[in-house]
Amino acid sequence: MRGTSSRGWSAAKARASSLWAKCGADCACALHGRIAAMAASTSAGETWAFLDWAKALQEDPGNQNNQVREKLPSYFDVFGVDPKSYQVNLKVLESRYRTLQTYLHPDKLRAKGGENLLELGETCSAHVNEAYGTLRSPLSRASYMLQQRGMATEEGSKLDDLEFLSFVMETRERIEGDLTAQELCEVEREIGEKIEESVSEIGRLLREDDLMGAREITEKLKYYENIKNEIVRQK
Repeated sequence: MRGTSSRGWSAAKARASSLWAKCGADCACALHGRIAAMAASTSAGETWAFLDWAKALQEDPGNQNNQVREKLPSYFDVFGVDPKSYQVNLKVLESRYRTLQTYLHPDKLRAKGGENLLELGETCSAHVNEAYGTLRSPLSRASYMLQQRGMATEEGSKLDDLEFLSFVMETRERIEGDLTAQELCEVEREIGEKIEESVSEIGRLLREDDLMGAREITEKLKYYENIKNEIVRQK
């Protein structure tokens, strides 16, 4: 991630100061709303809104407010990435994750503001960890996006695609059989292609706002991921 210019850094500090100045009893909701709005206008050369907040937490710990934990920003807003896009730049995601964890490190927060600030920082750090783990996986990212749009995937939900279910059953029987290492790798390659196709299809369906279709392919992706994990265990 590129560093900010002096002008960009000054603007970032000004935004953070403004954020804290406006935080009162409704700090949680206000913070959440401003982060969402500011993230949408962040350009590639600037910092992003949640990082502004994390910096302000260290620079002016007296302004911290425990109510923020009641309304943490969405996983996309945590990293300043487009909440409408299923495609995520994983290198940018990892870079921003490491940057945030630097500012939310427990030792730094304890030194700045004692146990109260540490508790708030731990809450936010845990949220950052969960956000990162969710967004870096195509499966959990799809499930999260569907949930955000009111179309949650449910545990144990059934698929009506008999041809697909037959393929899953046959593939499981194959990998549970007496396969050579080469044959197992061939099954792994085949499942890898299915996963890539599913990820591409989910992206297209979400762009078209076809939530039912995206949920169905996400359910299929779960089966493919489970098969892939079973192959890895057998290697």
